Amino acid sequence: MITLNNQSTNAKRGLTASLAGKLAIAALLVAAQPAFAEDQKAVPKQLAAVGSLKIDNLSVAKAPPVDAKRFYVIDPGHFNMTSQTYVMGANDNKLQLHGLIDGGKLPHVMSSAKFVGMANTTYDRIAHGKRDDYVRLHDTQTLEPVADIDIPEIRFLTGLMERTASLSVDDKHMLIQQFSPTSGVGLVDLEQKKFVKTIAVPDCYHIFPAAKQNFFMHCRDGSLLQVSYDNQGNAKQKNTKVFHAENEYLHNNPYYSNSAGRLVWPTYEGKIFQAKLTDSGAEFLKPIEIFTDKEKKDKWGPGGWQPIAFHKERNEIYLLADQRAKWTHKLPSRFVVVADGTTGKRLRRIDLKHAIDSIAVTQDKNPTLIAASIEHKIIYTFDAVGGKQLASMDEMGKAPQIIVTMDK
Repeated sequence: MITLNNQSTNAKRGLTASLAGKLAIAALLVAAQPAFAEDQKAVPKQLAAVGSLKIDNLSVAKAPPVDAKRFYVIDPGHFNMTSQTYVMGANDNKLQLHGLIDGGKLPHVMSSAKFVGMANTTYDRIAHGKRDDYVRLHDTQTLEPVADIDIPEIRFLTGLMERTASLSVDDKHMLIQQFSPTSGVGLVDLEQKKFVKTIAVPDCYHIFPAAKQNFFMHCRDGSLLQVSYDNQGNAKQKNTKVFHAENEYLHNNPYYSNSAGRLVWPTYEGKIFQAKLTDSGAEFLKPIEIFTDKEKKDKWGPGGWQPIAFHKERNEIYLLADQRAKWTHKLPSRFVVVADGTTGKRLRRIDLKHAIDSIAVTQDKNPTLIAASIEHKIIYTFDAVGGKQLASMDEMGKAPQIIVTMDK
């Protein structure tokens, strides 16, 4: 990660870009005129400093240690062949950009205190040719790769759905959804740094890990499939009861906590299904209707690409919502409705004052609400309790789409 006096604001980013441009021009002039370069032993004054920035202040820095305010923003660039993941922090009511991690097409990014996990796909002719799927683990401070694991070409490449790949609860395995030619889940041993096998599963989607090498998936009949597996990928499977009706359509980016086993899943109309998932099975909680009958008549509903977040200690559900027409559940929203995770009682409503596509909440005692606008390429932070906007950062790539916070 390259830093210039730890600068991260727009003006300072512009200054860095200006410096890079002037250095590049200077390099071309020197290459074209070697005699001139030989004669000039001293660094030209105009290159020695740009404003108050000195060249000898250029250094390679580390990101700060991981804490509860660390988060990652995945920018797939509207299905571009390459992507970027922004490594960010929200300490001291500010936004910090710690660095970038490059990735392939529609990567899955997973947070851990030990490493940043990424499941990637690239092609040897950029957008054509031989496909290569692989897993990379990155150091959380240098952001350099610490492991590169080849896997079969199995990744489910679709619009980013956070839970079609996941770390196991103990961070020892990565689980990756296979869609074609058959349904399956690829098991990657991160300690041995090898692909183990693809576990055959029925037509079920999303991966919700539980303790003792278990995971759950959502099946077409409205049940969850529980899969327990050993280190060789041998698996046992069983289905839970059906917990929602066929016409209760679920958003494809639910909230799930690996550490708490808490699943919070909204429908297009704002009904919230919840479950606690353990190695013993699934405990389904009473569904919550987040909107009143009057609000439903006024066409209030969830909307956005990543529309729901949850704070474990406070037991609060955060739902991105707005007044909207039917089938506009992927369009951005301006408001966040906060409700008690047990009773569904409305606690507050936060006016974000911006069109927001994705939200997440940090898990500390003074939580930060993080919001991303794909269209405007801006990341905002808010006091999750008081609702006040704290900070923003623009020029965030091409399409900042998915926010990944620390779970533990």
